[in-house]
Amino acid sequence: MAAMVVLLLLGILQLAVPGLAQSPPSGTVRVESLTYSGSGCPPGSAEGALSPDGIGLTVLFAQFKALTPGSPDDPVKKCQLAVKLIYPTGFTFTVESVASVGGVVFEDAVKGSLEVGYFFPESGTVRTLRELPPPPEGDFHFDDGFSTLIYAPCGSESTSLNVYSEVKVVPPRPPSDNNGGSIDIDNQSFTLRWKPC
Repeated sequence: MAAMVVLLLLGILQLAVPGLAQSPPSGTVRVESLTYSGSGCPPGSAEGALSPDGIGLTVLFAQFKALTPGSPDDPVKKCQLAVKLIYPTGFTFTVESVASVGGVVFEDAVKGSLEVGYFFPESGTVRTLRELPPPPEGDFHFDDGFSTLIYAPCGSESTSLNVYSEVKVVPPRPPSDNNGGSIDIDNQSFTLRWKPC
């Protein structure tokens, strides 16, 4: 009887170990560098942090706001992030979803959009697009998953994750083209999914 229990426990452990190895151990994934550029994130206006388990990457923005009416550059704001991640050999990752937090104010007939995409060196770009409105004006928290997942190349201990975000405000046609609207992105959180190579 005791031998059967030992065999059963060994079998359970063998099943459990692969599950534990689906992502790198906590504390072994780190950001080596984070750079950014674009009209929505000028120098000194963004900062990022990675959760200890290597699953959550959050970027805070201070000036990521599109609006109308305004200057010709105000209705569309863009930000390009390049995040170099260091992680243990034998793992790869993708971006599973993005959560965007901010605020929106639209006068009558004003519309807008929020687009987010990501890619790795030598890969295609995966994008998600959210048309606005809805929601009604005010604070928002959007959770958007990517319909296609692209993984970083295997066989490396580091790679650059490139993220592209764009907010756009579209005024109505005349005679209402002076109606105002704005979209302000406070932060974006990216959920990373890891797997063994």
